[in-house]
Amino acid sequence: MAAVVKVARAGTTVDVGPPLGRQAYDRDAIVVDYFLGTTCQFSDAATLDAVEEIVTGTAPDPVALRELDRDLAPFYCPECDLNYCSGDWNTSVIFDEDFYDYTEVTCRSGHRHKVDD
Repeated sequence: MAAVVKVARAGTTVDVGPPLGRQAYDRDAIVVDYFLGTTCQFSDAATLDAVEEIVTGTAPDPVALRELDRDLAPFYCPECDLNYCSGDWNTSVIFDEDFYDYTEVTCRSGHRHKVDD
């Protein structure tokens, strides 16, 4: 499995993984789980509705997710047109001086992408 993308409406409890566990946010959020950990980003209603339509359909589309926001489908390599699980990427954490800057992932075919920027 490459990832799980979840829609969390305001007030809904969602598991965002360790160390935070189950959380209830007072704002709408999108959770991307199982790809290099769990990320949560707050979202406006229109984006949340679009993501919900994409992920609840019969064939969730990572291209459509990426068109909304590249951070919603960090597991998808557009050059390969494939989804990869976290184990299929070479991951490099990039620091600017002593501070975290972003994470760069490289797929099996050598395509590089910034994630968690």
